[in-house]
Amino acid sequence: MKYLLTFKPLKNFFFGNNKTFSDDYLAISEYFPQNTQLLGAIRLFIAEQNKLMHVHKNGKYSNKPDELKKLIGIASSKDFDSNTDLGKIKNLSQMFIITKELDDAYFSTPFDIEVTQDSIKYYELTNIENDYFLKNYNAKEASSPKLGNRNFWKTYLHKDDLQINDLTSYEAVFKPHHQVGIELEHKKVIDKKFYSKTDYQLKNGFLFGCIIELDEKIMNDGIIQIGAESSLFELKIIELESTKLTNHPIISKFFTPLVKGDKVVAISDVMLESTHEFHSNFTIVPYYKNFAMLDNDYSKHKGKTDQKRLIPAGTVSYIKEQVMPHNPSLGAYGKMGYNQFLTVKN
Repeated sequence: MKYLLTFKPLKNFFFGNNKTFSDDYLAISEYFPQNTQLLGAIRLFIAEQNKLMHVHKNGKYSNKPDELKKLIGIASSKDFDSNTDLGKIKNLSQMFIITKELDDAYFSTPFDIEVTQDSIKYYELTNIENDYFLKNYNAKEASSPKLGNRNFWKTYLHKDDLQINDLTSYEAVFKPHHQVGIELEHKKVIDKKFYSKTDYQLKNGFLFGCIIELDEKIMNDGIIQIGAESSLFELKIIELESTKLTNHPIISKFFTPLVKGDKVVAISDVMLESTHEFHSNFTIVPYYKNFAMLDNDYSKHKGKTDQKRLIPAGTVSYIKEQVMPHNPSLGAYGKMGYNQFLTVKN
């Protein structure tokens, strides 16, 4: 069964990445956690709620490891590429923004539109002697996405005229909080080691949400920690069918097979070796994202990370003769919200 999970921040939150702190000690939170962060937090939450995880002075352990494996699986950062065992967790979406009334959800807009102060327009794909390009394409405008609501995505999928009122800026949802401090080591000030940190709080009217598909209900409402800085959230679990989001144009497509179309839109970050795997005439991908996860054996590898390059949500690919992109076997990554697409037909 599919459930809607809602997350209400109880204080400022900070979602890190592999570049959280650089040499100049500048730390800026991401808007959303990595899918691996979200999955890890939910697995720990489930284990603790079912009294299968206990805190010890040397860390956390389970005195019923076999029961724990059945509940949350054994796939880990060491073998996410090949192991799909997440126990009773069948699928998990990425995190997104929802209204407090649970009647709408917002997702990052696609890269094939241009948004000005008072209007939105589609870019036109032009073909001259099999050389494809976008007419009057503005990379800066296209790569600065907004958040589109239910009506935006419904209109987009039908290729009707888009309305500026269906978009919300990230600034209208996320309230930044800036902090400047001095780096400490063993409680002593390190000379010339200052840092600047930016975390966020959601503005009134918004919550985080995600969709989880479970073999059976194995979790209840509670307090969950996600990300760095002990970011705490009030979690509620609601049957998706009982909400007004069940027929949302994007949410209704989660965990469903890709259908044929003329244009493919990534509604999540995508793990592909390159855009060539889209088998397209033309792909709009203004930038790539870095994905990294600390190696489990931190002491041995000194914090080395498993680096991957992601194609960002919003990427648009114009397909050749409705030949759909090759979607490789992703192991557990494929069950935690990566490689989710919409298709659009002419």
